[in-house]
Parts: sequence; C-alpha cells; structure tokens
Amino acid sequence: MYALGFLADPQRVLKSSASKIGTLNAQRRGSDGGVRLHAALSAKRHKGFGTNGGLRRMPEREVFTAEDAVLEVERLQRPPSTMLWSPIKDFNFTLIIPSTVYPPREDTNLLAKRIIALGPGRGRKFLEIGCGSGALCVLASYMGWIVSGCDINPFAVAATGGNLSASGFRGEIKEGGIGPDRFPFEEKFDLIIWNLPYVDPGEISEVLGPMEEAALIDSDDQGLGNRMIRSIVSNQLLSPQGRILILGRESSIDDTNYLAHRTWDEIEFDDGEKIVLTCLWRPYEGAENHFVESTGSTNEDLFAKSGVGTHISSSWQTSGRGRHKRNWTSIEGCYAGSWIVAEGSEINPGHLQLSGGLAVLNSLRYERLVLKWPNDIMIDGRKACGVLVEGRTTDEGTRAVLGIGINLKSGNHDVDVEIASLDELITIEHAEIDRRLNCELASLLEYRDDIPPVRHSEVKLQIIEKMKSMGRPQFQGEVYETFSLNERGELLLGGKTIDDGEEVQWI
Repeated sequence: MYALGFLADPQRVLKSSASKIGTLNAQRRGSDGGVRLHAALSAKRHKGFGTNGGLRRMPEREVFTAEDAVLEVERLQRPPSTMLWSPIKDFNFTLIIPSTVYPPREDTNLLAKRIIALGPGRGRKFLEIGCGSGALCVLASYMGWIVSGCDINPFAVAATGGNLSASGFRGEIKEGGIGPDRFPFEEKFDLIIWNLPYVDPGEISEVLGPMEEAALIDSDDQGLGNRMIRSIVSNQLLSPQGRILILGRESSIDDTNYLAHRTWDEIEFDDGEKIVLTCLWRPYEGAENHFVESTGSTNEDLFAKSGVGTHISSSWQTSGRGRHKRNWTSIEGCYAGSWIVAEGSEINPGHLQLSGGLAVLNSLRYERLVLKWPNDIMIDGRKACGVLVEGRTTDEGTRAVLGIGINLKSGNHDVDVEIASLDELITIEHAEIDRRLNCELASLLEYRDDIPPVRHSEVKLQIIEKMKSMGRPQFQGEVYETFSLNERGELLLGGKTIDDGEEVQWI
C-alpha cells in the first residue's frame, strides 16, 4: 500500500508500482475518474481543460510507459490538491488528489449514496475497479467493508493507498485492471463496483493527456462494461449473494453473461446526458434448477415444489398446454421451461405473463420476433413461442408458475395454428436459451431486499413498445390507432378493457 508521501515524487511513485502503465493505449481504458462525465464534457467544450492550455492527440504507438505518466505530471505542472469530500450530510472525508487523478464529483457521489444505503459492510469484501482518488474505498472502509482496489494509473494507486492510510484505514490496492493482462485479484468479493469511463471515442476529435484519456474514454471494442462482467464471471470473483454496481451510460452493458441486471439510480445532466447505476447479481441464486429429458408438463412439475425462482426445463413435453387448457404437443429438440415466479396473496398473472414474453424478446433480440398480446411470440405472423402463467392455491397461499415453450426447430406440431421455429433466425442450444431466459426473467421479476426494486411502470412501457410491432389492434370491427395496458395486463382500447386476445386481430 502506498503512503501519501509518495505523491510528491512522481518518479518514486512509478518506481514503486508493481508494473508500468502497460497496455494503456491498446486498452485506453481504466482509472476511476470520478469526474468522468463533467471532465469529458469540459474537454469537449473547454479545450484547455487539464492540459495547461494545449491539447494533443494520442501518439501513434502501441503502449504508454511509466515515463509517459511522469512527463504528463511535469507538463500539467499541478501540485497535489486537498479537498473535503461530503457525498451526503455528516459524511466528511479529507482527500489528497494528485494531478492526473480525478476528484470525486456527481457520479462518484451517486455510487457513494448507494454504498451508504446498502448499510454496514460487517466485514464483507469490497472491490473497486478504477479506484482513482480512493474516495469510495475510504467510504467503504468507514462503512465496515474489507477494501481492495485497483487502477491502471500508478498515481491513483498511490492516492488511494495514501488516502486510506491518512483516514486511519487499510486496504489492498494494486496496479492493474480489466484488460488483456491478468486481473490483479483472485479472491471473491461481496460487492464489486466500477465507475466506467464515460466518453465514446467517436464523440470527441481531440483528447486530453494519456493518463486523463484513459479515465474518460471507453474505446474498448467489446465495451468495458461487457469485458468487466466476463472477467468477473470467468475469474469467479463474485461471492455467493454478491452484487456488482456499474455506473455508466445506459448502453454500457449489452451482454450480462450469467447475471441478472436492473437499474438502481440515475443522473440526468443539463445537456440531456444520462448515466445510470446498474446492479447485477446471480439470477434466483440458491433456487432449485434442473433439466429433464422428457416430462408431461414443466408447469405441472413445479406445482409440487416451492420457492420463488425454482426452475425446471425439458426438451420434450408430452402433456404441454396453452391458454384455455389447449394441448400443446412439442417435438424433439424444442424448449419448455417453467419457473415459480410468485408465492403469496398478491399475484398479478397478467403482468407476469407479459413479462415472460418480454424476457423471450430480451433474450434473443431479433426484430422479426414480435410480441402478440397477451402471450405469444410471433415470426412473420406465425407462432414461435407461447407463455403461460398458472396459479394454484395451497395451504401456504397462491403459487404462480410461468411456463415458456419455444419451437427451436422445425417439425410437425399437432396444433391448429401456423407455426414458426427459432431456427429460421438462429441456431441456439437448449442450455443457452435456458441460461438467457433465467437471467432475463430474474431481471424483470426477482425481488430481493439488496437489489433494485422492480420498476413495474417501466416494464409495462417496454411491453407496450414491443407490442407495437404487431401493428394496430382491431376489435369488433373497429381499428384503434393507440392502445395501452392496465396494471393487470389487460388491453385498453379507447374506453374498453379487453381480457381475451382471441377477440383482437392485429393489422
């Protein structure tokens, strides 16, 4: 761990680092930069920001060395500064911020408020990727977490270690981060956070110095958010019941891998830019989850079990059923999966069923797949998937089971509707579609005290938007230009409430 005294001597900081800056230009990703958003916007609007009046483009070479960092500090000619950081009332921390390391700003405060809201750490393990000034590491230590952190900027490593020490705390702070090199930690963590680089490289034509650019710009071809999640999953860094908090653009993550996800907090700035705090977790962790080659009905199987998130899937149903108790005979190689999605007294089958359809669309992301209210997924007007929610009352209350049946392959189905199959769009294995659906259903429906609450109104708006791809609804000879859904998932046409999809045609 570095002491604050290192900050006065750039050469000493860099010689004490575990490694040089490394693949900084190749990655051009990394350090915290609590001011990421506003610094980036300042860089675009006020061209003298952080460069002593002069901007330069990145050199045409593969990496930046430790000497580059020293030269940048000398060029900036900025001594370390001291600031009092107060993310909320009665939380006050004095920090020393060296040049090329960004002080905490609004986005840092957003993460800080969430960490505070999560409550005492009670000796659990906390990891900050891109620790920057160390503000959040100091806060986490104060909250009782065992703190680790990393950054590709050796000055940030020194700042974090020094600020921890000056505040009377300890932490394991290492040089490194998400990238092609080995990640600097191997143990498991209960809370992992990263304030992602904010700016897309296509948005600015001129940039800051190499160290500053690394903190502001996400030029990773896979997206740093996606790379981070893959690194966490592949290195098994997340503890049981652990969570990940990622702060960045709404588009920062488009592949959550094996994790469920939901927005927790957000900031919208004066110019309309918005950054969101996304929470990720293992979907329905601890719930029973298994596969059977063949079964009568996956929905029926689950009524003999209990526990929200309990899941069973099969590639062959012999007694599958759809709405109105119609038989649905699957063929070999199709997908059938069911989940216990709710238990208790307050259950909304309509909302659950439509959420199941949305989960299918979110899992596959093909424009030709459209949601037909209330429970079908269509390809060019032909049914490719059905969703069914069934409830049953027991001595313990009502249990709701959500079943999803997907035609993965073409074949002969004994049904009176025109059938499509997913292999018209994509070849996907049973295990892969099952994994995706489990993540997306948890993202839409799972309740836990330590994850963001379900945003029912936003889910409803997403469902309505997906329904628009079917066209305009026609009911009793009248075509409606607009439609909506009530809280029960029933279709609203003008002043009429429709609860049966067979009464509605889409044109």
